[in-house]
Amino acid sequence: MNPTVRKLLRQNNAREKALSPESQAGMTDVVVYLRGQDLSRLAQEEIRRDILEMVLAGEARGQTMQQVIGLDYRTFCDEIVAAVPRRPRGVRMLSAVDDMLPAVTLLLAIWTAQKILSALLTGQPVLWLTLTVGEGISLACIVAVAVGLVTWVCRTALRRPPVGAEEGPGGLWKVFLLALVVFAALFLPRVILPQPLVTLWMPAAVVVTLLPLLVSALLDRRTDL
Repeated sequence: MNPTVRKLLRQNNAREKALSPESQAGMTDVVVYLRGQDLSRLAQEEIRRDILEMVLAGEARGQTMQQVIGLDYRTFCDEIVAAVPRRPRGVRMLSAVDDMLPAVTLLLAIWTAQKILSALLTGQPVLWLTLTVGEGISLACIVAVAVGLVTWVCRTALRRPPVGAEEGPGGLWKVFLLALVVFAALFLPRVILPQPLVTLWMPAAVVVTLLPLLVSALLDRRTDL
C-alpha cells in the first residue's frame, strides 16, 4: 500500500473510534460501499475522512449520523462519488488485476501445500508438482467467484430491503440453484479433467506462488493514488 494512503487509513481508523457505536456501524457500511466504487484507495480514504469529520461534528452538537447526512446513505455517497473524476481505463484495469492477486497467491499457496502433503503421504516425488487441467479451471473459478462475491457485497452494502419484506420460496430456490452451479464449477473440473496441464519444480512453484504478491506491491504504487 502506498505510504500516503497507509497514513490516511491509520488516521481514519483512529478517528472512527471516537464515534458512537451506531455511527461506527453506519460508517462501516459506507466504507464497504466506497470500496466497491471506481475510486482510488486515496480517494476512498479522503471521502471517508470528510464524512467522518461531518459526523463527528454532528455528534458534538448532539446529532446522529442520520441527522447529519440523511436517511439515504447510498444517495449521499453516490453524489460524492459522481463529483470525483473517473480514473483512466488503464488504471481501472490494473486496479482490478491488483484486487485479484492476493486471492491468487492464497489459492496457489493452498494448492502447493496440498500437493506437497499428498506427495509425502503417497510416497511420490515431492520436488515435482503437477497442476491438472481441472485444477487450473477450478482455481480460476474460485478467483472469479471470490471477486464477484466481494463486488456484490460492496455494491449492496447500503441497500436495505423494504420493511417487512421476506425472502419467498422462489428466492430460496434461486439461492440454492446458484450455490449448486458454483459448487459444480469449483469441484467437477477436478474430477472430469485430470489431464496434466503443467509440472513445476517445487522451488519454482513457491516462486510462482509469491510472484502475485510482488506484482501487487508494484501495482499499489500506481493504483492507490
